[in-house]
Amino acid sequence: MQKFFSEFTGITLYFAESGTQALECLAMNDIDVMFLDLTMPVLDGFGVLQQLPVSTYPTKIIVLSADVQQRAIERCVDAGANYFLAKPFSRSQIYSTLKKLGFSLIRKSRDIPPESNFIPSQPLYGNDYLYQFQEIANIALGRGAAIISDHCREFITMPLPNVAMLGCGELDMMISNLTHRPDSTAIAQRFVGGGIHGEALVCLYGSDIGLFGERLGFSTFGDKQSEVIIDIANLMVSSFLVSLSEQMNIPFSIRQPICLEEYMIRGGSEAMNCELFTIEYSYQSEKMDMACDVLLMMDHDSTQVIRRFMETLQ
Repeated sequence: MQKFFSEFTGITLYFAESGTQALECLAMNDIDVMFLDLTMPVLDGFGVLQQLPVSTYPTKIIVLSADVQQRAIERCVDAGANYFLAKPFSRSQIYSTLKKLGFSLIRKSRDIPPESNFIPSQPLYGNDYLYQFQEIANIALGRGAAIISDHCREFITMPLPNVAMLGCGELDMMISNLTHRPDSTAIAQRFVGGGIHGEALVCLYGSDIGLFGERLGFSTFGDKQSEVIIDIANLMVSSFLVSLSEQMNIPFSIRQPICLEEYMIRGGSEAMNCELFTIEYSYQSEKMDMACDVLLMMDHDSTQVIRRFMETLQ
């Protein structure tokens, strides 16, 4: 967005890293257009919409979000948003949306030097590929949530995914926290594609897992709820990887998920002995007692593939 608006003159940009900061900015400044994300710390985009207006200035609201659940879009429009644009969006989409709202942009002359026309309230992350890949993962997370929401007819809440390089000790602690909940069931699933070798750890918990599975079309055979859990875990991973595959242009092959206890008897993953590229995310049903934590782990060679991919986006 900053790069897009740097091509035009007469524009001042304000950045807010939370919904609370956004409301403060709106109260103190006459803002023509607010580009609002939904997943933010302290106060999310839905909370911002609920607290508007905070001034008499007629600010237009364009929601830019990876959360493309139909229920999310409907909630934004019902709360007063003028437009909803799904990530990733194009420059032409931003330009045409602003034009529909009555704003005309004037391109800078090539003889005019760049202006310092933005006021950051957060650090600009530059070429940090982990931070940049977080947005790629966020888009995949949103599309996965939309697939699950459409199937189960429930709104799925989702925080930002966490993308990081983790060593053995940190991974041990994270996996222990995920798998030692008394009400959780852990599933492991491997995936490969385009030089990327990874493993997903899925932990499901809540009293409505069976009902959630029925909504998704999964049924138990006899008293074996583990079969439904495996099917749900497979959907949680595959829906994320499908979108990741589309963005990276890498087809992924996913192995059959297995219960963690069985997996651990087989000896676990040799990749656990070194630092791994990790993506951690969560899905939670808004009204049902069902939540899912997912940890994707990829080896050193996979990290190089991801680095090269991010370089092509510069």
